[in-house]
Amino acid sequence: MIKTLFVAFTWLLFAVAAQTTAEENTQPPQLLGVWYGQYTTSIDGQPTAAEMWMLVSWQLSKDGWSIRGHNRWNVLNEDGETAQGAAALGRNAEHFDTFSGQIAKDRKQVVLTEQTRGSRIEAHWQTDGVPDAVSAQFFDKGSASPAFTVELSRVDTHYTPGEITGLGIDVSHHSGAVDWNKIKQQSYTFAYIKASEGVDNPDAMFATNFAGAREAGLAYGAYHFYVTEDDPHAQASLFAKQLAQDVGTLPPAVDVEVLGANTHGDMTDTLLTFLQALEAELGVKPVIYTTSRFWDEHYRPEFSDYPLWMAEYGVKMPKVPFGWDNWLLWQHAADRTVPGVEKNADISLLHPNVKLESLLISAPQQTLKKETP
Repeated sequence: MIKTLFVAFTWLLFAVAAQTTAEENTQPPQLLGVWYGQYTTSIDGQPTAAEMWMLVSWQLSKDGWSIRGHNRWNVLNEDGETAQGAAALGRNAEHFDTFSGQIAKDRKQVVLTEQTRGSRIEAHWQTDGVPDAVSAQFFDKGSASPAFTVELSRVDTHYTPGEITGLGIDVSHHSGAVDWNKIKQQSYTFAYIKASEGVDNPDAMFATNFAGAREAGLAYGAYHFYVTEDDPHAQASLFAKQLAQDVGTLPPAVDVEVLGANTHGDMTDTLLTFLQALEAELGVKPVIYTTSRFWDEHYRPEFSDYPLWMAEYGVKMPKVPFGWDNWLLWQHAADRTVPGVEKNADISLLHPNVKLESLLISAPQQTLKKETP
């Protein structure tokens, strides 16, 4: 009898442990992306059409039960005003708030709280896998009844998490010596190399790295670290001077990710001045490198004509700032050990719907939209 009880107890412990392990290994659905919907609200007692965009911009690739992002919405309360639609991605939206929250363990619900207004959002979906549509209820702070309900659909960014794409590397003098032939042997197909920073700081390793990438047969381009405090014309001149003998085979890029302590004036206007001056000097439209969080905080969404190079780590897919509908390059890993690089380098992916050949400076531009079979 004792032996039987012992065996039964052992099996019970095993079953509980197995169930616990299974629960721990169950991953939440991936909610990253831009979600869009239209709904009816009330203004001065009158029903009024409105639309909203919800960007889920942060979710860990594993154990990603917590998410963060922000909302933008536009109330169509003026005569003749029309909806912007999903593809607008909220670029002209009138209201803004950030949110954070948790996905429920049943994998069918997420509860979010807006940081400024304190509103609560409860979103539900029916599918067992990754949802493409959710029903969201918005509750004003302290209210038990929803102010409105909106059906949100995910906007297609034409990228499947984990999809294999072209592999690239970017380096600067901080990376130390680089053996470019060894880089090429590891299936890297393109490289970006730091050329300059601000108005008076050329990268000491630029010429060596640029020549090395070229001789190894990689597609190669240069980038400039943009200093928000410095004169945009002078920065464009320095960058163009670095490329006077060889502009590279990839469009030049500008790294915009840090706000200088003494920055003043309209940051959107000064960056546009830099980009336009550089394009006038080189005859090539530059690529913008940034993060969605930095960009949405400091810049107006007036740059959608410029190709986008996103930086975001530890997620299944990058999130683009409002105003763009897609990314061209994604720097998904930073400060990595790469054979052939003395110190560290950053690693980027090319969007899977773009062929590298189409990015070469003399090649026609290619759309990021999926081809219809």
